[in-house]
Amino acid sequence: MKKTHILLAEGEPIAGADLKDQLQEMGYIVTGPFSQGENAVSSLNNGYPDLVILDIQLAGKWDGIETAKRILTKQKLPIIFLSSNSDAETFAKAKNTAPVAFMSKPFRIRDLKYTIELAIENSEKEPKDFKSVKTPECTPCLSDRLFIKTKDRMERVFFDDILWVEAEDYYCKIISKENDILLTQNLGKLSEALENRPEFIRVHRSFIVNLKHVEQIRELHLHIGTKQIPLSKSSKEELMSRLRKI
Repeated sequence: MKKTHILLAEGEPIAGADLKDQLQEMGYIVTGPFSQGENAVSSLNNGYPDLVILDIQLAGKWDGIETAKRILTKQKLPIIFLSSNSDAETFAKAKNTAPVAFMSKPFRIRDLKYTIELAIENSEKEPKDFKSVKTPECTPCLSDRLFIKTKDRMERVFFDDILWVEAEDYYCKIISKENDILLTQNLGKLSEALENRPEFIRVHRSFIVNLKHVEQIRELHLHIGTKQIPLSKSSKEELMSRLRKI
């Protein structure tokens, strides 16, 4: 019988280690504990768990509620919130992510065990596409355009219409003449898709620009319209070389 895999994020390292031990004693496989939501989300690159347990008060820049939102953009998973703060405002914010449970600290480990069992049982009764959340992907298809996969269709984006691309944590956002498109892949992945297009260059760890739209180049930044984009010293020589080729 397949063991249940749980992703655990707990703001207090000692409490997290103790909870992990208790979950493992119950027979669960546990990834974590992570004290920061950013690290919990990053761990999904290695595979998805069956269930997520999130402390609302995490140590990083994301609290448990924001972490849950980030997880759900990647995969729809059952989430159990733990919180020492059970006020109405916190509960209302948590409820927006549709968790399977909201447990106030301190809680009895037996109650958590029952909650986990019910969550897993109910998730298995969901339609088969419960864990299949389609998220935007970017695929170069033709010489002059990208196709962005969103839900049940592919949307065209011409290379010439892309102004710049910027990092958004673990995602990246394409800024085009028509609209902004958030992709569930990082800037490095998109950079690979654009590597054969000399007009696109990564000028900073967080930015790729289309040189056809660059209006000003200064010592430490460049401009596309009213947008000021940082320019790293290591990229400037390559940028000037590319300009001569376009």
